[in-house]
Amino acid sequence: MADALNQRCTQLIALNDDVESAAKFPGWSGDAAAAASTRGNSLISGLEQRVAEASAVRRGAHEVQLAVERLTTVVAETDELARRNCWHIGDDGAVVAPPTDGPPPSPEVVAQRQRVRVELLDRVEQILRRATDVDADFAAILTRAMRGEITEQNANTLAQAADAGTRQSGLSIIGPPGGGTPGDNKAWWDSLSDTAKATILRDAPDLVRNLDGIPVADRDSANRAVLQREISKLEREATELSRANPNDPRSPHQTDWPGKEKLDEIAGKLNGLHNIENRLNHPGLGQQQAFLIGLDVQGDGKAIVSSGNPDAARNVATYVPGTGAELAKISSEMERSDRMVDEAMRADSPSTAVISWVGYDAPDDVVPNAMSSDYADNAKKDLDRFQDGLRVTHHGDPSHNTMVGHSYGTTVIGHAARDEHLAVDDIVFVASPGVGVNHASELGLPAERVHSTVDAHDPIQLAPVHGIEPQNFSDANVFSSGSTDPGKSTEGPIYQFGYNSDAHSMYWDKDNKALANMGRVIAGQPTF
Repeated sequence: MADALNQRCTQLIALNDDVESAAKFPGWSGDAAAAASTRGNSLISGLEQRVAEASAVRRGAHEVQLAVERLTTVVAETDELARRNCWHIGDDGAVVAPPTDGPPPSPEVVAQRQRVRVELLDRVEQILRRATDVDADFAAILTRAMRGEITEQNANTLAQAADAGTRQSGLSIIGPPGGGTPGDNKAWWDSLSDTAKATILRDAPDLVRNLDGIPVADRDSANRAVLQREISKLEREATELSRANPNDPRSPHQTDWPGKEKLDEIAGKLNGLHNIENRLNHPGLGQQQAFLIGLDVQGDGKAIVSSGNPDAARNVATYVPGTGAELAKISSEMERSDRMVDEAMRADSPSTAVISWVGYDAPDDVVPNAMSSDYADNAKKDLDRFQDGLRVTHHGDPSHNTMVGHSYGTTVIGHAARDEHLAVDDIVFVASPGVGVNHASELGLPAERVHSTVDAHDPIQLAPVHGIEPQNFSDANVFSSGSTDPGKSTEGPIYQFGYNSDAHSMYWDKDNKALANMGRVIAGQPTF
């Protein structure tokens, strides 16, 4: 239908010169000539109207064709997924298990099948939702054309009339399901045609760029489109603030100027955004391609940046920093992720991605903010959804996923694992003030998959404000920290009882045993 409409519309438009000549009669004058010209123009106007309507229907039919082709593919993929996991999708959309012979499957197989069943239900729901919307949209286009509500909009040629009709048509872009899970979002995205996805990424990137369940490459594309917009917006704000400086608008750092604090905040965010931009577009020698998975400049600012594509990597780690983490300081977090990638590769993991997850409002200060567990509780559901999103968008077999937390970031991970059942295989706690449980086994995964470390001179071990520090768990795997250089000590002065606050930030130094051990856990190797 779409092809036939397109052919007929093209034929009509090509007749433009012949049609126009039908209302022109060179050498003929008088009342009859005027009447003939009037009649001819009337016919031309009517034809322009028909061309506009036909073009509107042509565009609608074309987009329906693409949508149906995509839905057909998704239906076939969904049926195949059901078949491979011993499920059957009925005509009513129900997902049922056909009777089988033989011994009952193992608990692991049953659990995997149940996860697939949830995914199948998500897919069926989104397929039906998308198909219903496509049908309603095309019906609306046909109705408008039949009622003469699609006009040629004062076109002077048949081609202009066709363009006018095309502009008044097209399927609507429905958004993701409200309150949907990452699985719902993934099923919705899969149900869209490539054209619809491209339109969203071009015209409405905010719809998907921070949405868990959207493939990382697409979130990256959407966030890259927004990154420059946010930079330009903050630069304009900084310019306006500078102009408000009564002393010297060209100097934004005068201490007696009340706008200085706000301007410094903007400058910090801009610095963070430019560091992200540089990491995305100019990776250093040996660095993997980076992906911008999340971005929010509100408040202290949030950003989620991955070194490597977690949807394609065999080993995936999510690193959660602690107190003071914010957009302005994202550079150091990205550097730590790059170093963990390097260490994992040295531990025989050629396919690795490590994500810097500055996706929560971290405490600004140790005292009093980091004394509160509210920041962890406020972040735990977002972290859990993010991890679920990584699971549903990963290509092929499930990846080996690790969470790495530093300082207050360990508290965030602990609360998320305790309350939300994080979808991870290993957890690494580095220099933790406590994670909200008394035993590793309370975190929802085998105790031997919970790893912890603290430097002998790190004063964090004097402040177990969020429960037993994980290096003191009776059932966790505790690995060593500290420099491999015997001449490089973290020991502090005697009047500080040997503790040294610098030790709290040295775990990602290149010669630190903690960094090597983190890489080994990410690679699925034993620690030392």
